[in-house]
Amino acid sequence: MTPRTALSPPPPATVTLVTAVVAQAIIAGLTFGFAGHVSPWRDPVSDYAWHRGGRLLFTVAILLLLAAAAALAVAARLAALPRGPLVNTLFLLWAAGLVVVLVFRSNPSAADPTLSGELHRAGGAVLFASLPLAAWTLSARLRSEPRWAATAPALRRGAISGVVTAAAFGTAQVVSWLPAGLLERAALLAEFLIVTTTAVALRRAARGPRHRAATPASEPVR
Repeated sequence: MTPRTALSPPPPATVTLVTAVVAQAIIAGLTFGFAGHVSPWRDPVSDYAWHRGGRLLFTVAILLLLAAAAALAVAARLAALPRGPLVNTLFLLWAAGLVVVLVFRSNPSAADPTLSGELHRAGGAVLFASLPLAAWTLSARLRSEPRWAATAPALRRGAISGVVTAAAFGTAQVVSWLPAGLLERAALLAEFLIVTTTAVALRRAARGPRHRAATPASEPVR
């Protein structure tokens, strides 16, 4: 009999990609499934938690993002991604913002603010600001690293998208005619692109040494 080989767990970067994609798919499903109750144009994503079935799906999406953050941190360490204290701090703030958004429910309405709702808004502000800033800082550092230089431009574009959409969403909090709901969803999409861009780069970095080791040393390079 042929001995069974144990299945190796998926690498952390792949876990990041899968969990981030599923989380984004849940948000997209909520957007279309609850369009009659929560306006994608005006209402925040957290309003899904005030409708039957929406609370569970919203919670699952945030938990998946937290799982993606944890897997991304592990992948970055394994791939020896040059980060620095500022990037690490901003990334931790992003994860902390996700936790606050998960734990504290949003305001039932803009006219009825609560302590929980204001903490929820503060957590949202932190998560929308910190990840693009982390990506911007990281991209600047990676440009001088030959192994990571090809990743820097894509990460910089994601950071710019995140900063612009987060700033627009923040402006919509004081300018009533702006589509706050749409801008928040755009900011979430920008953060999704930052996470997936980083995860793809880390997965390539993890595969690189194995591919080089598999090539015989005597084989000429063509």
